[in-house]
Amino acid sequence: MFDDSADMLGMARFAMEFCAIESCGKCTPCRIGAVRGVETLDRIARGDADAKPLLTDLCNTMKSGSLCALGGFTPYPVMSALTHFPDDFNTMKEAAE
Repeated sequence: MFDDSADMLGMARFAMEFCAIESCGKCTPCRIGAVRGVETLDRIARGDADAKPLLTDLCNTMKSGSLCALGGFTPYPVMSALTHFPDDFNTMKEAAE
């Protein structure tokens, strides 16, 4: 549970980073997907709005293709943050428009 001051982009990145660190490496969606998820969230943080659909696709692949609960459930907080806190994922360019 977070208050209104929480940076949900940062929390989503934390979830992906945790998965990348804790992954056993047995399945590709978790092993590589979590690392790419961190990179994609970093791209969004730098202002690359085109990375949002890529993150959604990556999360869907991780949910359906991971062999264990770690990789299968890591996308849920990321997708929840994207859905319920879209302003935290807006780039500076989008905010100016």
